[in-house]
Amino acid sequence: MFSDKGMFFNKAGFFNEAGVPGRMGRKVGSTWNILAPAKLNLYLEVLGSRADGFHALETLMVPVRVYDQLFWQGVDTSSSGKGLTLRVRNLLPVASRSDQLLEDLSDNLVLRAARLLAKTAGIVPSGRFDLIKRIPLQAGMGGGSSDAAATLMLANAAWEIGYSQSQLMPLAAQLGSDVPFFLARYFRSRGAAICRGRGELVEPVNRLPQLHFVVAKPEAGLSTAEVFGHLPVRTETSDELTALSHARLSGLISALQSGAIASAACKMTNRLETAAARLAPWLAAMREIFSKTGCVGHFMTGSGSAYVGVMRSATQARRAARRLATINLEAGNLEVENLKDRLKMGSVFATSSC
Repeated sequence: MFSDKGMFFNKAGFFNEAGVPGRMGRKVGSTWNILAPAKLNLYLEVLGSRADGFHALETLMVPVRVYDQLFWQGVDTSSSGKGLTLRVRNLLPVASRSDQLLEDLSDNLVLRAARLLAKTAGIVPSGRFDLIKRIPLQAGMGGGSSDAAATLMLANAAWEIGYSQSQLMPLAAQLGSDVPFFLARYFRSRGAAICRGRGELVEPVNRLPQLHFVVAKPEAGLSTAEVFGHLPVRTETSDELTALSHARLSGLISALQSGAIASAACKMTNRLETAAARLAPWLAAMREIFSKTGCVGHFMTGSGSAYVGVMRSATQARRAARRLATINLEAGNLEVENLKDRLKMGSVFATSSC
């Protein structure tokens, strides 16, 4: 069930019944499976608070080649009294596993997505989901949201519901702000997109080159709610923030589309990084370390705690990952309180956009 052998996927992470690129999933016997990619925020600006309690955002996200994998098998679970079950296998490095975050499966986004789809379609959900976790937890890489989008796609096909993208999108928005981005990814050959509103308004971005990254995920995670709660007060009006953000984002996209990676990397910013630094003083150490890796730009993704360096090539990204993996992150002369206790590396890896 959990073997990677014989796994077929294309750039989008899609499968079909023949084991060649497709959109709905790969089916072998009564088992379906699909890949759920991670994401990185190349740009993230907070434009203000909304009446519904969320924040208005403008962000540029790209999916990357780090995948969770989701299986569904049409087994009879009625005898156990459970119409739908979930098992999780955690393949993350031991230092970054955060097993306690996976212990309570009752509210897992996979089950929530499956139940929401079944309720909307008027069917009784059944069968067993098996989830392989490779996307780091509490990293700002969207693992849970991607799993939810993959569930909608897989269950929509396996249960023969047949909903279109426009029918699935409202369900995705109910499940989380990042879920629409991941869902839209399954309907395009490439996946970069600007997301606005609270993240549910997805505008595809074309003609971006493949980008290469080195990612370091500290053992410590960050709570999204706490990070947003530590945002500094802004003096600009919402209209002023929106106009400034549009201009900055337009400049970033233009630089990327022209292939000026170094220039583009200098424009990659994350408003949440300032807030996260108030909670995690060790981010200062991350910035210092990444400034010595040879990357052309570096930033925190999402609400953290994963930190990202932009490299000129996949080869450079792999070399940087090997160097970072050997660095003693507790060393140095940074006067950061509790640095020894807080800045422990969970995982370091190279990846590329897809």
